Amino acid sequence: MIAQALILAIVCQIGPFYRPVIGFLELTEPLHFEPQMLWPKMHPEDSCSAELDCLEDEFSEEGLIQRSRRSTFVPYKTGKFVATQVSGVLDHLLYYSGYEKGMRPNVGGPPLVVTINLSIRSMGPVDEDDMAFSLDCYFRQSWVDKRLQFNATGVSELALNWQFLEKIWVPDTFFVNGRKSYLHKITVPNRFVRIYPNGRVSYSQRLTIWAECAMHLHKFPLDTQMCPLNIGSFGYDANDIVFKWAQPRSVSIDKLGLAQFHLMNYKSFTEIKLSSRRTRIGFRNDSTACLEFNFERQTGFFLLQIYTPLILIVFCSWVAFWLIKTDKGGEVPARTVLGANSVLSIVNIGFGGKSRPPVGYATALDIFIILCFVSVFAALLEFACINFLDLFIARIKKREEEKAALLAASLLEQETKEPEVVTKLLLAAIPVADATVTVDFVEKEQPDPTNEAPLIDADDLDVIEVIDGGAALAEDEEFEEIPEEEEPILLSFHDKIAQAFHRFCDRLEQKFEARYGPITETYVYNNTTEVIWHIDESARIYFPGVFLVLQLIYWISYLYLM
Repeated sequence: MIAQALILAIVCQIGPFYRPVIGFLELTEPLHFEPQMLWPKMHPEDSCSAELDCLEDEFSEEGLIQRSRRSTFVPYKTGKFVATQVSGVLDHLLYYSGYEKGMRPNVGGPPLVVTINLSIRSMGPVDEDDMAFSLDCYFRQSWVDKRLQFNATGVSELALNWQFLEKIWVPDTFFVNGRKSYLHKITVPNRFVRIYPNGRVSYSQRLTIWAECAMHLHKFPLDTQMCPLNIGSFGYDANDIVFKWAQPRSVSIDKLGLAQFHLMNYKSFTEIKLSSRRTRIGFRNDSTACLEFNFERQTGFFLLQIYTPLILIVFCSWVAFWLIKTDKGGEVPARTVLGANSVLSIVNIGFGGKSRPPVGYATALDIFIILCFVSVFAALLEFACINFLDLFIARIKKREEEKAALLAASLLEQETKEPEVVTKLLLAAIPVADATVTVDFVEKEQPDPTNEAPLIDADDLDVIEVIDGGAALAEDEEFEEIPEEEEPILLSFHDKIAQAFHRFCDRLEQKFEARYGPITETYVYNNTTEVIWHIDESARIYFPGVFLVLQLIYWISYLYLM
């Protein structure tokens, strides 16, 4: 007690500049001063050095308040002094204390908790061709290393250069589903480390991360994708390192400007489970910090560049239904060009573009392109069918007209030889192509009686053979024509196609007549133009209606059901 009183008296004498020293005195019991214990008064104006009353005032309530105010004064410290102090702290932590950077903190004890945090500056692109996405972020890690605890007056943290990371232990964190991530190094490596007095280490670095994202593109471009980012330790399992997201905000995201996607939400969580990496005793039990991003694709580009043009092309293909058939056939070139151009446009925009991902299954965009292609091709096929029907009926009518003309010629030939036979034939009134064959008798010059050939008996005349309501002449069975040797004629490609077409029509005609009877008695044969007009009128209704129903099924299925 005497020593403490003497120190107090000395401090009172040497002035207020070193009053903070009083703060280090911890008085465990009250002081009782005697007059003979006091130091002689050195200055007459300082009454605290001579009288007991002054000491009592010093340790009274007001004196203690004044003393606490004086003890908060911190003397000015130069930069050189602080640098020397920090240098001494680092030397003590890294060299004199025997710090081993190859061993993790708490080795042999409980697992080290590594707290992580992400500050995302930008994202994109989300590439469905490579099945990957990228992001630019500040990746922060924090852990406690008790070997780095220090106590330096006036130093709240040690902000150190990135080269200091080579001297301390750092967790071997990596991105499990990463592909080609890299650290920014312009103008210097973008990373730093801070150490706090309690041994907590804060490590931050700026990274650009390319991570794998297994996308399901069945609904492309009406799809939403979930892309994960998994963070783990490369060399330590869950018994050594456990990852934990920082709270309350584990991830902070700046305003993003993705081209095709919109970030709907994200979810962060941690899990400890068996991984695909093996050890000598089996699979590793790893701690993983997971971050899942939910992206929704923006369909504006596809609506403007693909969906709308394809729908307009389908509408244009329906214009052919209003180009009705005429007797001269002037609509044939127009409908042919319109249908062919519509099909080629669908192929060029739908199948020739680079906006579709190269996957081995049909996407929603592929289904839509196929629907439009089928609609356009069906319109072209409708014109081909009615044009074939017109040509098929016209071919039969032309053949019937040729038969009628041949019959008329034979009748004229027999006019002067057997009038009675001609009269009988005319009375038969054989109908050909909805008309009756008539023969005008024209007076001709009588042949020379000396050269007159014998008349043909009507009973021996095998002239008429009625086939399908027509008439034809039969050749004499006894007449045999001697074939003449002719050189083979080389047919052109066009002639070969024409012959193949005629053979196909003949076979089709035979099969039709075998099942339904003569074609010349059908409604289509007698009203061909009317039937073709009716087909076009029906196509104007059914084609848009079926296309509308298919579109409703398509959009409802992909937007709401799937």
